[in-house]
Amino acid sequence: MASTTYSSSNLRAYFQSKRAGLDAQLEARIVEFIAATQTSLDCAIYDLRHPQILAALSQLASRPHVRLRIAFDGGGERTGGLSGDPKPDGTAQALDHAGLGRHATAVHEHGRHLMHDKFMVRDGRAVWVGSANMTVGGLDLQDNNCLAIDSAPLAGIYTTTFEEIISADHRHVASDTANVPVVAVDGARITPYFAPQSGEGIERQLIAAISHARRIRVMAFLIGDPGVLQALAPMGANPSFDIRGVYDPHGMQDVLRFSHHGGASGQTASAGQDEARFWFMHDPRFVAAPTHAFSPGREQDFMHNKVIVVDDHLVFTGSYNFSENAENNDETMMAIDSPALAAAYTDYFDTLASVYAREPVGAAVHAGARHANSHAGSHAALEATAPAALAGAAAGGRARHAEHAGRASHRERAAERQPTRRASRRASRQRTGLDVAITLVVTLLILTALALAAFAALSLLGILLL
Repeated sequence: MASTTYSSSNLRAYFQSKRAGLDAQLEARIVEFIAATQTSLDCAIYDLRHPQILAALSQLASRPHVRLRIAFDGGGERTGGLSGDPKPDGTAQALDHAGLGRHATAVHEHGRHLMHDKFMVRDGRAVWVGSANMTVGGLDLQDNNCLAIDSAPLAGIYTTTFEEIISADHRHVASDTANVPVVAVDGARITPYFAPQSGEGIERQLIAAISHARRIRVMAFLIGDPGVLQALAPMGANPSFDIRGVYDPHGMQDVLRFSHHGGASGQTASAGQDEARFWFMHDPRFVAAPTHAFSPGREQDFMHNKVIVVDDHLVFTGSYNFSENAENNDETMMAIDSPALAAAYTDYFDTLASVYAREPVGAAVHAGARHANSHAGSHAALEATAPAALAGAAAGGRARHAEHAGRASHRERAAERQPTRRASRRASRQRTGLDVAITLVVTLLILTALALAAFAALSLLGILLL
């Protein structure tokens, strides 16, 4: 079983999955990150409605001499598709209710472009970034990963991007810059990319890494970018290639639906993407997470990661879905070259893949209903029942993978046997009751037969005596 946390001196990664028993305590980590602010906090969050996060931001806003700026997607409810993750409406109302409206800027209130970022910059020295929206679903129910990085150079890059997002003349113009800075943090080489500024640059980086890879691990809400699909195609034709993946089946259903109908571009179905490019949805090396489809009336439990790990040293992660439309949104993706961090992400992947291979996707609707119902009560009750954070080193080689997997498998098999044992006990009790009933009936029949025989004998004796 993977650890929920990877940590070095200035870089920490957190791995969340309620379904897989990984509680990274994202809510507490974010509250702590916010509370540590000394002078300024910039937040670019697609969906921001978590009560505890709003409370932490409100407390920060009340402190003198602290500047708080919030950017959020102002486009209302999003029901899915190729442009970004689904989300209900309500962020603007939640911010106003928390007294944060004067600190907030709604971005892209009209049109199909999204402010899809999920990052914060604190005091010009630290960055929080990842795939998690700041909602109950995003921080507690979904599969998400986040990073907290102490680096003034990296914070400066993200601050520049944030200020462009909230500027009055913010436009979606791709500059496709080739000279992307590389920031070194604790031996990791971090290259931050941003859409739409990078244009096709992010796609080209992904394609180049995939095309030259010998080993790939994928955790994706969806994969729909034609270039990325084409780069993955040879792996589908080569069953011995070392590629494995986890995806959200409902995210992929959106991709397929919009592809067949031409999507937002208005193309005809015949011009849509070739369905053969989605080979991984039927390949045993990939597993679908048992999630439920988007519903605005409940918290979502997506497999929400956007991660590709290449050759055990290069990690792509962030808010950027692997779709063509992501190039037109406000997005961020980091390419992090670090064998130690890649090992932690691979451990995380192994845990998700192991658990989801045992749970049929057909259980998704029931699992989603259970998750949603569990949040109808107090949020404290959810926290009290969440699994404890699991310890263990993130790096260490394949032998430790096997050791963790063996222990996890033992626990999972034991958990799986519990319902079977209960069912067996119920069946045994049912059989016992049936046996007693049958015995009573047979006994009554025998007694009846004996009584009839005695009566017949007595009647015959009476006739003879006459």
